[in-house]
Amino acid sequence: MIAMNLLNFKNISDDYDRAFQLVSYLFHDKKDKAGIPYINHLVSVSNMLDTRTTKIAGLLHDVLEDIPNFTVNDLKRLGFSDEVVEIVKIVTKDKTNKESYHDWITKIIKTKNIDALKVKYADIKDHLNAKRLSLLNEEKKLYFISKYSEEKSRLEKALISA
Repeated sequence: MIAMNLLNFKNISDDYDRAFQLVSYLFHDKKDKAGIPYINHLVSVSNMLDTRTTKIAGLLHDVLEDIPNFTVNDLKRLGFSDEVVEIVKIVTKDKTNKESYHDWITKIIKTKNIDALKVKYADIKDHLNAKRLSLLNEEKKLYFISKYSEEKSRLEKALISA
C-alpha cells in the first residue's frame, strides 16, 4: 500500500520527472554492493534506453522488487502508463518464486515484450559495467560476471532476432 505522502508525486505532470523524483525518494538511503547510491544504477539504466517509455521503466525497474509493500497498483495510482507498468512487472523477479535466474530471464524473453527485454538488458549491462565492477571485491566481481554474462548474451540475441 502506498504511503499517503507518495501521492504527492502524482502532482508532477511529466512522467519522467515523476519517476525520477519517486525513485530518488524511495531509494534515498539505499546503496549498491559497492556502497554507491543505488539511484546511480537506476539513472544509468534509464540513460541506456532510447524511448521515453523505456527510460521511465528503466528508472522504475527495481521499485517492485526492492521497496517493501510497493505494488503495481501504487504505480498505477501514481499515474504511470499501462505500458510502463507492464514493463516493470515483467522485469520484476518474484522473490517468493525460487526459480533460477536463468529460468527467470527465459520467462522475460518468452514475453516477447521488446521494451522489457531492452530494460532488462540495460540493467544487466550496467551490472557488468567495468567501472562498477572495479569497485567490488574480487569475490563479488566474479559472482556478478558469472551471474550476468550468459544472460546478457541471451537477451542480446533475443533483441537481435526480434
